[in-house]
Amino acid sequence: MESDQIFESIKFLLDSVSKLSDRFVKNKENIARSFEGVSKSFEEVCKDIQDHEQRIQGLELKLQNLYDQQLLGSDLATRKIQLPIKPDQQDILIPVLNIPLNSIVDVYRNTPALLHPFARSCSVSGRTLSGAITEIELEAFAQGTTWIIETQDGESVLLPRPGILQRQTHVDSLSRFFDIAADAQLPAELELLNMGVATVVEYGRRWYLKERGLIGINADPLQNSLEQRLRVLESKLNQ
Repeated sequence: MESDQIFESIKFLLDSVSKLSDRFVKNKENIARSFEGVSKSFEEVCKDIQDHEQRIQGLELKLQNLYDQQLLGSDLATRKIQLPIKPDQQDILIPVLNIPLNSIVDVYRNTPALLHPFARSCSVSGRTLSGAITEIELEAFAQGTTWIIETQDGESVLLPRPGILQRQTHVDSLSRFFDIAADAQLPAELELLNMGVATVVEYGRRWYLKERGLIGINADPLQNSLEQRLRVLESKLNQ
């Protein structure tokens, strides 16, 4: 009788252990599935975030290109990029210029037209003119007298828009961003001595002046030549 009770007790214990073991395995599988679900959910959330970031970047690029398209206007059809750009800038209407800073001045002095595809024209903002802000702020403006170019180092450099200076208002506009080392009677030629530097307020649209540039305003050689010939003719007529 006693042996039967012992046997039944052992049988009960074994059965209980078996049930506990089965329950443990089942719980372990459920926990594993739960962790797997959490892992998958986390991966899906990360992928969704990445997808949304890419979509936002794509929309920002399209929006910036629309702003630049309006800024360039008819110049868009004549632009031809001949200087290096960064590999990831292929779809950007006004890309980052991928040459050293000191080379920009050399290019400007020799063939400024090569810099045109990388430049946004700008002028002093209405907020600065009205006194709403104390900073000297530049804003993108198609008829602006100054170019702003983003470089490979992340700098935004200022250059005077190339061409012959015809009006004093043009000189006054440039003097907000550049010190003038030499000042000749108009019409005159521009000479870039040092580029200015700006900091971005709103990418592609607004900047604050950080460092003033330096320019020279030299007498137009063609105008001087014409004036000299006129003086020669006048002297001959007066003889």
